[in-house]
Amino acid sequence: MKKIFSKIKHFVPWAVAAGIFAYLFHIYPPSEVWKALKFVNLPVFIAFAVGYFVFIYIVDSWVTQRVISDFSRPVTFKDIFAARGVTYLLMVLSYPASQAGFAYYLKRRYGIPIFQALGIFLFIVFIDLLWIINLAFAGSFFQDFTIGGIALNRTVQLTAATAYGFVFVWLAFWRRWPERILGRHIRVPFIERLRKRNVFHIFDQARVYDYLRVTAMRTPIHLTIIISMFVVLKTFGTDIPFTKILSNIPLVFLVGTLPITPGGLGTTNAMTVELLSPYLSGPMIASGAIDAKGLLFTATLLWMFANYLMKVITGVIMMRRVSSALFKPTEDVAEEKAEHEAAHVGGNI
Repeated sequence: MKKIFSKIKHFVPWAVAAGIFAYLFHIYPPSEVWKALKFVNLPVFIAFAVGYFVFIYIVDSWVTQRVISDFSRPVTFKDIFAARGVTYLLMVLSYPASQAGFAYYLKRRYGIPIFQALGIFLFIVFIDLLWIINLAFAGSFFQDFTIGGIALNRTVQLTAATAYGFVFVWLAFWRRWPERILGRHIRVPFIERLRKRNVFHIFDQARVYDYLRVTAMRTPIHLTIIISMFVVLKTFGTDIPFTKILSNIPLVFLVGTLPITPGGLGTTNAMTVELLSPYLSGPMIASGAIDAKGLLFTATLLWMFANYLMKVITGVIMMRRVSSALFKPTEDVAEEKAEHEAAHVGGNI
């Protein structure tokens, strides 16, 4: 029964993504997509896509190596770089599976407990989510857009305020601020068992400084993400105010992190089209040769295809350098259990 449920759990997100794309292709037929593709400066697009991917890959591997070394055991950049490449391939199919595979690798290569490794990945995802929320909050003051009668700027600001409140409570819990204020120990058996779970070991160790330090290390990634769509749309010969990119792309990625579809497939495309189309301009749009929404949908498809293709190529190359056996489940921790403990968010971060 568990195997059937597991298969259904993996199938449903793909089915939802397929449904979203079927709807989008109904609105924007393949003929319109092909027409929009003729406007892209392909050499410039390819050069930027490759540079973007390589830069993100290097910084992501470097940050992961630093965090693992600081909170578990010293690991080399070379090993993490190769392993991260393999997990990019796994990520195409399932983000939790890629995290589990990475944890199995670290267990075999360095003896790092699997749930401890998963906790480190969860910590990095936590930082990334805060980055996206901060960027969306900053951008909310530059937009006044409504979807379905909902004012996005107010919604984002309320969501950010709620998230900031949660972060304060989260830090207070792990850093034991109430105990410091009261001047005595507070020990509740259930809470203490929670603190001692291996998957939360990093949160029990991390100081506020550590959160800020890792946030700073992830800065290049998130700034590059924001700039990327601005450049991608330029390769199609269009213009869009950078403030609109700043205010809307973080919201797109925030929606994409929800475990609705694999890696935000479909949801990020639909959100990008809906949010950015009112601000997109260009000669081909002004002349009526192509619709702004159709061009945006095409741009997101091409950008997504380029990133997925490079993940697959990188994964295949790195699997020749690293044995695939290192990423398989160990006898002590089943794959289902490892995936259950992994962060269940979309992998587009």
